[in-house]
Amino acid sequence: MFTRSLTTGVVLATLVALASSAGAAVAKAAPEPAAAPNPGASQAIPTSDGNRGANVPFTEYAAVKAHTNGTAIGPSYNLYTLPAEAVGRTAVTLNGAGQYVEFTLARPANAVDLRYSIPDSAVGTGLTTPLQVQVNGRAAPELTLTSKYTWFYGSYPFTNNPADQHGHHMYDDVRTLFGRTLPAGSHVRFEIANPSIPVTIDVADFEQVAPPAPQPRGSLSVLSYGADPTGQKDSTTAIQNAINAGSAAGKTVYIPPGNFTVTAHLIVNNVTLTGAGEWYSVLGGNDVGVYGNLPPNPSTNVHLSNFAILGQVTERVDSADVNGIGGGLQNSTISDVWIQHVKAGIWMTGPFTNLKINDVRIQDITADGINFDGGITHSSVTNTYVRNTGDDGLALWSSGAADSGDSFSHDTVVLPILANNFAIYGGSDNAITNDYATDTITQGGGIQVGNRFSAVPLSGTTTIDNNTLVRTGTLDPNWKFGVGAIWFYASDGADMTGTINVDHNTILDSPYDAFGFVGDYIPNATPPAYAITNVHINGAVVRNVGTFVVQLQSAGSATMSNVVASGVGLDGQMACAYGITLTQGTGNSGWSGSECAFPPLNILSTSTSSLDFGLVNLNTQSPAQTVTITNPGPDPAPISSVHATNGFDETNNCPATLAVGASCTATVTITPTAVQQYLGNLVFDANPANNPFAPYVVSLSAAVYNPNGNLALTATASADNTLAGFPAGNANDGNQATYWQAANATGVLTLKLAKAAPVDRIVLELPQGWGDRHQTIEVDSSTDGTTWTTLVPSATYLFSANNADGNNVVTIPVSSDPTVNYIRINVSNNDVQGAPQLAEFQVYSN
Repeated sequence: MFTRSLTTGVVLATLVALASSAGAAVAKAAPEPAAAPNPGASQAIPTSDGNRGANVPFTEYAAVKAHTNGTAIGPSYNLYTLPAEAVGRTAVTLNGAGQYVEFTLARPANAVDLRYSIPDSAVGTGLTTPLQVQVNGRAAPELTLTSKYTWFYGSYPFTNNPADQHGHHMYDDVRTLFGRTLPAGSHVRFEIANPSIPVTIDVADFEQVAPPAPQPRGSLSVLSYGADPTGQKDSTTAIQNAINAGSAAGKTVYIPPGNFTVTAHLIVNNVTLTGAGEWYSVLGGNDVGVYGNLPPNPSTNVHLSNFAILGQVTERVDSADVNGIGGGLQNSTISDVWIQHVKAGIWMTGPFTNLKINDVRIQDITADGINFDGGITHSSVTNTYVRNTGDDGLALWSSGAADSGDSFSHDTVVLPILANNFAIYGGSDNAITNDYATDTITQGGGIQVGNRFSAVPLSGTTTIDNNTLVRTGTLDPNWKFGVGAIWFYASDGADMTGTINVDHNTILDSPYDAFGFVGDYIPNATPPAYAITNVHINGAVVRNVGTFVVQLQSAGSATMSNVVASGVGLDGQMACAYGITLTQGTGNSGWSGSECAFPPLNILSTSTSSLDFGLVNLNTQSPAQTVTITNPGPDPAPISSVHATNGFDETNNCPATLAVGASCTATVTITPTAVQQYLGNLVFDANPANNPFAPYVVSLSAAVYNPNGNLALTATASADNTLAGFPAGNANDGNQATYWQAANATGVLTLKLAKAAPVDRIVLELPQGWGDRHQTIEVDSSTDGTTWTTLVPSATYLFSANNADGNNVVTIPVSSDPTVNYIRINVSNNDVQGAPQLAEFQVYSN
C-alpha cells in the first residue's frame, strides 16, 4: 500500500524544526501553540470516489478553498490558460508583496508536496524563485520554485521556444519534509517572496511520511560499492556493480537515504532493489532510469520498491530513451516508487507476462505515465496515482502484439496534459475498473478504447466497469468537436468489432459528451465512417454534461440501458447519418431528445496554417504574402494584437473587433540580415467569448542561401536518436559551443539542404576546449532522402585541440563533388563519451 508521498519536487528541501526569530537552535524551539478549531476539512478535495481510485497516503487541499489574499482564477476550460491545467480548473495567483495561501491541516502531517506554476523565461529555459513558508506563524526555510521543467510550446511533439506560442504544461511540484509532525489544525502559509515573478498555487498534498526503512538483513548496500549519497559524485557504476552482485548472490540491494546521481540506465535482472522510502532514497540525474532487458529475453524476478526516480528531462523528444523505468520485466513487481521529471514514467516493452505495479506515484513528466507496449499479458497497475503527464496517464498499446488479460484497477489519474486519463489501444480481454479520473485537457477523454496507432485490433471482451470520471472529455482542436468522457474510436482503416462492456460508471461535469463513438471518415462511402460494434453500456450515472449524453459519429451498433442523466447541456443524442444503430433498453432517463448539430464554438479560421518564403536574398525584402482570418460567428471576436516573430514583418487591417462574417488580412515580408534559416510565427491574438484556441498562429519560414558559404546554415537537421537536451538542430546553428548528442552508441545525423548543391567537403566540429576523442564517421548522400550513396567510407577521426584545421575541427573532403539534396553522417565509437557528439556539421560547395 501507499506509505509515503509524491516526490514531485524540483527541490528536495527539509524544513527542520522552526527556529525563533532570534535564530535559536532547533532544539530550543518553543512548543507548538494549541490548535484552534479545525476548518481544514473544508479545504480538502477528493482524490478518489469511495472504492474507486487510489487509496493515497496524503490529504489534498485546494488553494481556492484555503485562506488567501491572492487572486482566485477560473474555473476555465480554455486551452493555454493557468486555470485550465489546475485541479478542478481553479487556482490562486500571488502577484503582489505579502500575498499568500494558507492551508489548515485536517490531519497530522510531516511533509507536503506543493503544486505550483511560475512563468517561463523569455528564451524558454525557465526561471527560479523562492517561496516563503510559515508554520503556525513562524518562518520556515524557503522552498525553491522553478519553471525549468514546465512550459512547452507549438504543436506536437512541442518545443521549448515561447515564440512558438500556445504555452502549456505549466505546473510543477516541489516537496519537503518538515522535520516533525504538525498536528491537525496547524496553519501552513506559502507567501510570495519576489513579487516580480508571480506564483500560482493549485493544490497542496500533506501527508504523514513513515520513518526511513532500515537496511534489510543480509542485503547489500550500494554504499559498499562506492555510491555517494551526497550526489556530488556519479554513482551509476557503483550502483550497477551492487545490482550485479546482488543478482549473482541472490541478495537484496539496498539504497539508503541520500540523493544519488545516476546518469545512465541501471540494468536489473533477477534482483530486488529497495530503498528507505520514496522521500529518502533518491536516484536523480540526466538519463536516470531503471531498466530491464528487452524481449525476447526480458529480465525476470525483478522487484523494485521504496525509492524515487527524479529525472532532469526538460523537453519532449520521443526518440530519447529517458523513461523512469523501462525495458522488459517479466514475473516482476514495482511498488512504492515515486517518478518525476522523466519522459514516460514506466514504459514497458513486450512481449512478456506477469508484471504487477502498485502504489506508485508519477507526476510532472513529458509523455505517458505508464504504457504497456506490445504483447504484455496478465499484468496490472493497482492503487497508483498519476498527475500531470504529457500524454496518456495509463495506456495499453498493442503495438505488434496484443496486450491481453491486463488491468488498471483502483488507480487515480489527474490532468493528462495531452490525450486520455486511461486508454486501451487494441488487444484482448483487458479491463479498466474501479478507477478515478479527473480533468482531461486536450485531445482525449477520461477513458478511450480504440483501434488506433496501428495496434493489434481489439478482440475478446474489454471491460470498463465501476469508474468515476470528473471533468473529463475535451474539445479537440483538430476535429473541432467534443470528445467524450468515455469514447470509442475506430481508426487504423478498419471497423472495431471486439466486445466492450461498459457497466456502472459515473460521469460528472464533463464539458462535452458523456459517451462518444468516432469512426474515421471514409470518402464516398455509405456509411461514411468505420463501424464500432458490440458496445454495451449499462448502469451509468451522468450529471451535468456540457453537450450530449451520447455523440454518435461512427457506423455500427451499441446498446444503452439504465443510463440515468441529469443536467444535460444540449440534448440526449448527437445523431447524424453515420450509420450507427443505438438500441435503448430499459431504465434510461433524462436524455430522450436527439439532434444533428454541434454547438457553435466561436472558432476563427485562417486562410493557411503556414507561409514558406523559400530562398530569399540577403538584405533584400522578400515578396509579400498574406493571411486572412475570418470570424464565422456566432459572436464578435476582439483582436487585441497581430504580430510576427523572429525577423518577419507584418502589416494588417484588422479592427479591434472582428464582426460576425467579417475577415481581415495580415501582409508578411522578411528582410533577412544573416545567412541562416528563419522560422517564426504570425500571431492573431483574437479572443472571442468561450474561444478555447486563441491565439491563432500561422508558422513562417524562409532561408538565405549562400552558395559559397556553409550550406548547413539553411538546412534542416534531424537525427535517428537524440539525448534529451541535445537536439539535432544544435549541429547546424553556427555555434560551436552547442552540440548534438545521440542517446545510443550509434547515431545518424542528416541535413536536408535548402537547395540541391554540389558538395566538395564537410567540416565537423566539437566544442573548443574538449579533450581528445575519436569517432568513426561515414558520409552518405541522397537526392530523395530514401536512397543513399556512400560518399566517404567509414573511417576513424581524431577530434583534438591540435587539429590542423582548428580546435576540435575535422575536415572530410568529398572527391566526387556530387549534387545532393540530403547529406548524412553515421557516427559511432566515441571513445570518451560512448555516444555520438557533434557541435557543427558544416557543408561546403567551394
